[in-house]
Amino acid sequence: MGRDKALLPVGNERLLERVVRRVAQAGPVLVVTRRAEDYPFLTVPRVPDRYPDRGPLAGLYTGFSAARTPLVATVATDMPFASPRLLRYLADYLLAHPEVDVALPVDAHDIQPLHAVYRRELARDAFARALQGPRGAIRDAFAHLRVARLPAEQLRAALGPECQPARAFWNVNTPEAYHALLRWLQGDRTQPTPWEEA
Repeated sequence: MGRDKALLPVGNERLLERVVRRVAQAGPVLVVTRRAEDYPFLTVPRVPDRYPDRGPLAGLYTGFSAARTPLVATVATDMPFASPRLLRYLADYLLAHPEVDVALPVDAHDIQPLHAVYRRELARDAFARALQGPRGAIRDAFAHLRVARLPAEQLRAALGPECQPARAFWNVNTPEAYHALLRWLQGDRTQPTPWEEA
């Protein structure tokens, strides 16, 4: 994108503010930032990434380390349609299945670790181990966790037709995606949306 996606204007708020507002409907929010002084406009706690150059794996580890709740939902900064209802369902799934450490959605493309719910302490330890590995990939942490992969069809069946996993998991990775988001928010439904094409 060439700029900080968190600061992209989306209506009368920034993209990060939109994501925080949506996720806050599911529970308390903690934002992992690159530096302590980032995003002073937020009214939720912010914590600087312990390893700011190690990617999402390190950001998640930082969040798991800083959080104080037994379950933690993770959402990427650039997911404008993050679903609080879906996050609550994933949390309820973990509460009902003590043998599972991660409720991990799966869509037609891949796993969605940045729109999932984890048991905090176990995830923190698994992500710490993965950080020591040569790849430093989120998938490496799953080797140390009991993961329930929940297909999008199962999520839709549980939550009804208004549950749109493809839209919830969609992120703003390109200028074209950003402009598609703006068109959709302005009511332009004349073109297929990227999440419908996914």
